[in-house]
Amino acid sequence: MIKAIIFDLDGTLVQTEIVKAHSYAKAIALLSANAVTENEVIQNFKNYVGLSRNDVAKNLVRDYHQQLKSLAKSNEDIEDMLIENRLEIYNSMLEDPSVLPKYCCTMTMGFLNTVHEYNYLTGLATMSHCMQVERVLQIMNIKDKFKFVITRDEIENAKPHPEIYLRMKNKLQVESDECVVIEDSVAGIKAALSANMHVFAVTNSITKDSVHTSKLLDKKFIIDNPAELETQVYEFIESLK
Repeated sequence: MIKAIIFDLDGTLVQTEIVKAHSYAKAIALLSANAVTENEVIQNFKNYVGLSRNDVAKNLVRDYHQQLKSLAKSNEDIEDMLIENRLEIYNSMLEDPSVLPKYCCTMTMGFLNTVHEYNYLTGLATMSHCMQVERVLQIMNIKDKFKFVITRDEIENAKPHPEIYLRMKNKLQVESDECVVIEDSVAGIKAALSANMHVFAVTNSITKDSVHTSKLLDKKFIIDNPAELETQVYEFIESLK
């Protein structure tokens, strides 16, 4: 019996992954003196959706090492510079309250409202850090929809490690097979599956290809049309009764 619905945030409820992609792209372009184009970074960012901030920075610095070596610093220092610049850009974008509503995942957000009204236990398990999560939840006015919120700051191991989902399970006081996770990225899917939970992937323009090619989920658990999410999840829940 399903008792809990656990949501990812970025790319699942709000298309913050798109905003993040642009922030990384602008930061890389700045640090490389435009030797790397923003569009190039945005396309490459698709490979790292769902990973922690540090892992994304490490991968991007590795990918663009040749263009960034003029900074004459170690990779670790360049990663720190990238994170610092990217956060400044990202937070500046979030300061405009009109930005995030444009990226709302309407159907997934509607599903959240529905399961909350039906008294399912709800949790938010995100690789974003607390300060940014609080800002997003405030702007989207959805903080009260979750019984618990776990951010990157509260765990040692980032997705695809299952720690964040196992910790959420314990907070909600349910078993793994009593949870349905709504994700969008390969890293998130791996984390939820490793926690032995049921997973639905709601794909988007950034994650669709990688989710399908990963073959981690049966097609019936991959939702390319968000309008089908609620029906598919409820049919699955009914099939378990």
